[in-house]
Amino acid sequence: MLYLVIAYDTPSDKRRRRMFRALQTYGERKQLSLFEARVTRTQWAELRGKLEAIVETSEDTLAAYPLSPEAVGRSWRIGHSAARDVDEPDFV
Repeated sequence: MLYLVIAYDTPSDKRRRRMFRALQTYGERKQLSLFEARVTRTQWAELRGKLEAIVETSEDTLAAYPLSPEAVGRSWRIGHSAARDVDEPDFV
């Protein structure tokens, strides 16, 4: 299982909507352009393919940051999200 934090930015409303739709299938939106996802390697390959087809590299930015299970377990969160047990990371 892969734990990912994915952030994106684009000046295009159309591409922004398409990125959002692709990402919401695999993860949970945390901020306007930030998602957290827990996916298999197969799902990650599918998602990467979808995103690569959407992103216009001359205008857009998209970054995925993989986290190890240990890093997820050490993460700290404060705010409106309910607290989660370390063994149950706050990822979809």
